[in-house]
Amino acid sequence: MADAPLAEAFDTYFSYSLVRGDERNEIHRLRYEVYCREFGFEKDEDCPGGLERDEFDDASWHGLLRHRGSGTAAGCVRVVPADTGPEGGLPIEKHCRESFFHPELRPDLLDRAHVCEVSRLAVHGVFRRRKGESKTPLGDVDGLDIPAEQYRTFPLMAVSLFMAATALTGLTEKHHVFAMMEPRLARLLGRSGLTFTQVGNVQDYHGLRAAFYIHRDDAVSGLQQSAMLRHLYQRALEQLGAGFHAASPA
Repeated sequence: MADAPLAEAFDTYFSYSLVRGDERNEIHRLRYEVYCREFGFEKDEDCPGGLERDEFDDASWHGLLRHRGSGTAAGCVRVVPADTGPEGGLPIEKHCRESFFHPELRPDLLDRAHVCEVSRLAVHGVFRRRKGESKTPLGDVDGLDIPAEQYRTFPLMAVSLFMAATALTGLTEKHHVFAMMEPRLARLLGRSGLTFTQVGNVQDYHGLRAAFYIHRDDAVSGLQQSAMLRHLYQRALEQLGAGFHAASPA
């Protein structure tokens, strides 16, 4: 199947939404299942009520990807602005400050009003496995009664969440974008048109990850290489923009 029809199929099965206030509990619960129960990145005792959250959440913009058929929260991502977060800057500065090696591309050397970090990207385990494979913390795939023809769209999950993050950086006017990610994910995104620059050494932070940077203008320009990414980005921009307000996130 060609890229564009695949993206259109993805749009049929999934939708984006901007989540704020108490409605974020759905995202915090998804992050708990992925980061705590499935991968053990966070301790259970640090996630009261089965909700994974931190001090950066209240200042962040949160995007949710929902499976239309089942209503399941399929994935999430947040954009943390550097100028409204808690004292100490971005999560990447709090946890990985010493890993930066680039002489110019550092959050503390750029205009913080236009700096942000994409973080806490999570995909529900059901949507990272094909039918018949091992069970997830929330049960097996059959339990959600997802039609077989929809499985071909699941490899787009992580990329689609980066499209949501790209849309959010535009809506919030953040041009300098940082993210901690596995180098192999950065390579995958690079092949898709999103070319990140590695600006930090690889370290063990929720797995082996490194700090990466991309300017939003370059990200949007890179999307023009792929009809699939253009489609996903446009849908994310439309759907997230519909729920966007200029006031600070709450």
